[in-house]
Amino acid sequence: MKKTSQVAEVVADKQSSIESRAIYAALVGGGIGFVMGLPFFWSDNVSLFERGISLGFLGSVLGGLVAFIAHLVVAARQDTSRPAALRWQYIKGHISTWSLALVQGLLVFLTYALLFYVVAESFKGAHIDRWAASSLLALSTGFAAYVVYLSASTMTAVRVSMLLALFLLSGTFISMMTAGNPHWWDMHFSSLGAGGGVSGYAFNATLIIAGLVIVALARYIAEDFKKLQHEGQVSQQVKVGTLQMLLSGIGIALAFVGLFVYDEFPMLHNVGAAGMAFLFLGIVVLLPLLAPGFTKAFFVASYGLLAALLVSVWLYMRVGYFNLTVFELVAAAIIFTWLVVFVRHLAALLDDEAKEKKV
Repeated sequence: MKKTSQVAEVVADKQSSIESRAIYAALVGGGIGFVMGLPFFWSDNVSLFERGISLGFLGSVLGGLVAFIAHLVVAARQDTSRPAALRWQYIKGHISTWSLALVQGLLVFLTYALLFYVVAESFKGAHIDRWAASSLLALSTGFAAYVVYLSASTMTAVRVSMLLALFLLSGTFISMMTAGNPHWWDMHFSSLGAGGGVSGYAFNATLIIAGLVIVALARYIAEDFKKLQHEGQVSQQVKVGTLQMLLSGIGIALAFVGLFVYDEFPMLHNVGAAGMAFLFLGIVVLLPLLAPGFTKAFFVASYGLLAALLVSVWLYMRVGYFNLTVFELVAAAIIFTWLVVFVRHLAALLDDEAKEKKV
């Protein structure tokens, strides 16, 4: 437990220093945007958003790329700030780091694409000159670098869970909107990933990346538990390693679902989907053994969500009230609702411990 405390002290940083570095990151990001904009916007008739070279297209792509790099820069700085003796403990976190960086970049890309599209629709036919376009591009990339640098520097389990939820919703909605078959919902969610195309690639990539992010989330949760154990806020009997393994298993199973497409590998696809459900069932049933000391309200919520999942299985398999698509939607909503409640409950314990220290 002493090692965990030492790691926390090494990684800890003043908020004012983080803000200062975020400002420098914004300046660098803005500079990149301006310099990149001038050669691309070679004419004085730059469109706000359309196919090809436009402010919206370049701003979305470059903003996402800058966000991706900003997250990696923060992660690299945190790794090199640790003593060499402690770095080996974080080797396993590199996959998590890249997956989180990818999620940050993709979320910025999607947000900017939507924003520029709305602006272009509001100012139909408007064009701007290369200097104004390059300046707006610099503002976009600088803001992306600033926000993501701050987010990556103060990353917590709660932040990871929020990023995960936003990414899953964004990727799924893009897949639904670009689906070649408008009646895909007559079959099941997995049909979105079949047949290739924009819809299929978006759906499968979303599941694979989201699975890796859940593995990252499991690592943050394990670190939070170790901090609480060191401070004596939770029982030493908490099975941190087992809990991390089961949560990581859910992430791997989700990535499995996206990796093995339903129309090509139906058996492996279904194994991944069933694995998620069984691992969730195992975590909830074993919670009193895995995480003793949690509040009664949390256990009530956990078993309530488990009961809701079992009822939805009954309604789908025995009653026929749900079709497969609705059942998959309900099951996914229940699992991720529990995950968010679990993470927030753990964060509340950490917050209580921090307040007690101040007193």
